[in-house]
Amino acid sequence: MYDHMILTALDYLDQVQRCASMSEEQLQGKTEAGDQLFCAGSFPPIKIRLPDGPENTPSNSETVDDLIRGLATVLQRMYEWEENLNAINPNYKVRHGGFGWLNAREWFDLVGMHFRHHLRQKAELDLKLEF
Repeated sequence: MYDHMILTALDYLDQVQRCASMSEEQLQGKTEAGDQLFCAGSFPPIKIRLPDGPENTPSNSETVDDLIRGLATVLQRMYEWEENLNAINPNYKVRHGGFGWLNAREWFDLVGMHFRHHLRQKAELDLKLEF
């Protein structure tokens, strides 16, 4: 799970970078699912099934130290972008497969929403395992 969270966060932050380096505005917006997600400020409290494939199958080969380094990288990149988000044209957007056209701020916010979604799932699983 942590590997998935790290890789997804780094991908979302790469999309922030793509938005920041654009020079053409995109006037299309989010899908209905994207509007709902951003209005709620979080993923729904349900299990979301992604298509099977290597990009959606987390690796379990990382050590705890690898995961700690990955989380530190995510935090560092978030700190770096947080200061610069307001300077990025909100009409510079990159398309998300399910949520439509997102700008840098939205991609950045998606990192937190994704982490909270999985940490909520982990908390629910931990409760079930307590007996």
